[in-house]
Amino acid sequence: MRKQISIPLMIAVATCQITTTQAADSTASQSEMGRLEAVKVTADAEGDTTENSGSYVAKKSRGAARLNLDLKETPQSVSVITREHMDQRGLSNIEDILNAAPGVYTTRLDSERSAYYSRGFAITNHQIDGLPVGDNSPRFDNFFFDRIEIVKGATGLMGSTGNPSATINMVRKRPTAEFQANLGAAFGRWDHQRLEADVSSPLNSTGSVRGRAMVADTDEDSYMDFYHLDSTVAMAVVEADAGENTLVTLGYQYQKNSPTGSTWGAVPYWNRDGSMANMPRNFSLTADWSRIREIDKTLFAELQHEFGNGWLVKGVVAHTVSDSDWMVAYGGSGFPDPATGEGLSLWTGIWPYSENKKLNLDLYATGPFALWGRTHELIAGYSGFTSRNISDNVTTDVQYSPQIPDYRIWTGNIPRPTYEKNGSGSEDTTDLYGIYTTARFDLSDPLKLIVGARFSDYEYESKSWTASTPKSPSSDPSKKDMLTPYVGLTYDINRRFTAYASYADMFTPSSRKDRNNHYLDPETGINYELGIKSDWNDGKLLTTLAAFWSEKDDVAIADVAYNLMVQEAIANGASPEDFQVLTAYIATGQGLKVEGFEVEAIGLLSDDWNISYGYTYVNSINSQVASELTNVPQHQMKISTSYTLPGSLWRGAEKLTLGGGLNWQSDISNEWGGAPANSVGNGVIRQDSYFLANAFMHYQINDFISANFNIDNMFDKKHYTNVGFYNGIYWGEPRNMKISLRARF
Repeated sequence: MRKQISIPLMIAVATCQITTTQAADSTASQSEMGRLEAVKVTADAEGDTTENSGSYVAKKSRGAARLNLDLKETPQSVSVITREHMDQRGLSNIEDILNAAPGVYTTRLDSERSAYYSRGFAITNHQIDGLPVGDNSPRFDNFFFDRIEIVKGATGLMGSTGNPSATINMVRKRPTAEFQANLGAAFGRWDHQRLEADVSSPLNSTGSVRGRAMVADTDEDSYMDFYHLDSTVAMAVVEADAGENTLVTLGYQYQKNSPTGSTWGAVPYWNRDGSMANMPRNFSLTADWSRIREIDKTLFAELQHEFGNGWLVKGVVAHTVSDSDWMVAYGGSGFPDPATGEGLSLWTGIWPYSENKKLNLDLYATGPFALWGRTHELIAGYSGFTSRNISDNVTTDVQYSPQIPDYRIWTGNIPRPTYEKNGSGSEDTTDLYGIYTTARFDLSDPLKLIVGARFSDYEYESKSWTASTPKSPSSDPSKKDMLTPYVGLTYDINRRFTAYASYADMFTPSSRKDRNNHYLDPETGINYELGIKSDWNDGKLLTTLAAFWSEKDDVAIADVAYNLMVQEAIANGASPEDFQVLTAYIATGQGLKVEGFEVEAIGLLSDDWNISYGYTYVNSINSQVASELTNVPQHQMKISTSYTLPGSLWRGAEKLTLGGGLNWQSDISNEWGGAPANSVGNGVIRQDSYFLANAFMHYQINDFISANFNIDNMFDKKHYTNVGFYNGIYWGEPRNMKISLRARF
């Protein structure tokens, strides 16, 4: 187990610091905290937009308790990457954004797939405007979004399943009340080219109907051999005021990623004799036709009405179709022999017809109510989704040997396979719906209690068919009912500091079966959190100190006795078809425990100086059924800052903004198993601690046109973003530079 740090000691030190400040601010009145005012219906009823704010800090989020709370009033840690932060840093997709987000660790599985972690667990909940994304969704382009919210810990009230890690909520841009246009062009290393246009305007003379349309196209190569990406994104949104208090929204979002030279797996770490392979960063044993294409299309509609008493009702529906087309060949198997060039072989995967259809629904009412002589807030609703994965199988004709004769002279030029549908396929359907409610009680001017719960109804069914047999269930359906509670408490120590505590949980339905062909009980994730938030510079800077304890229970492990019995029976002549379950599992009631703390500061140090800082410590604790996570860093620190020069330095100095940042992480390691004999590291692949630096310069040429220069991995640090995956490594991107021009009207 890794070295532990005393969390109570950290809280005690912070409390001593707060007590000193409290004495200075003890005369501040808190009476205004108890008043809840009616909110005018606007296009951004979910929270303040960050576009054109010039700041790294956001105002509000519904991500934790469903209520539209100020971040300081939210009893969980919430990190937000604003539009200003994305534009200054040149963060082009969700992976780039999460690389800049405090407390989030990103890693690559291959050219198209990424994995994200927070608080020691994988992040599995990705949402857009609070609704789950499609199962085959690509790495989303940043162009759609006003901000990205990362709510740390369990978020069961949001209606999703998953780990007590975090939920990523991508909040779309909306039409504006006044005309604005944004045109951009960017050029960078590896033939990076990007063009984008974003126009928003009233659509009638009164401004009661507003529209926004945007489109962007990216065309680029990569530091990896053979890889090329062509990506197109577009979105159109129309809003209409259907009366003084009613808002109707209709929109369509589209993204198509069309890569060639896609990889499937990692780069070999060891040679056949156990020595380090030391492959260069551009090394890729893919084919020039290898592809993992993804198309994501979403149609969404919203209806919102505000009553005169401060209550609001809102209904949201979204239908997403996510198509995936895999035809991949990649030399990820084996260990190379540098003397002969032999030892590696190709994996081939052909799944060209995979489609996910997801229907999301959310209907709620929220508003104030009076009780005990004080005003409180309530939200109640019904939400959920139906997700259907459909895959048509194919018969393939592969005209090449899986063995690579000599990897040293690999050209990627092998015959493209052909395929045709063979009449078989599968269909998996998930229904997850539930009712939820949350109340925020104003117990006193400084003290607020948030209590909520969600009751979820989960159903899963799998079917399959062949050319000669009709569609039929592959196994018994899985049905579960789960209650996920939420409790949060905030206390305003003074006008600057707010202490909070919260409890939240969520669940993950198990896809594992026991020896009786029944699905196991869901895994449960629990999160406890204590923290202190403070705002500075008139609320423009928010700081957070949070300590957390998380655990994941009912983790499935192999049913060793049953599995050995099946293996022995088959070895003695039994048919696998004699067994309903070939590999069985049991739920132990045990799992993995994680503890840690976070320190974060995001916002404006002054009107011209932005900062985003985060430090995270995570310690995972072994149990009998789960080992500590060594492939996730125990320590992480991220800082980004930008400063607009004062005009007093020289004439026009205020047109120049300079910025930069630093990402540091401690060491990571992983043991996959099956390493060569006498391998370096005894079968363990390690990446030592390292830091990556970035910098940018923004120049406002005139009132409309600006230029940006960005450089990432400024010192060209060689590093792995993934270790041990199939006994390989994934190289991080070398130094990269981009220049962009932007016109705003």
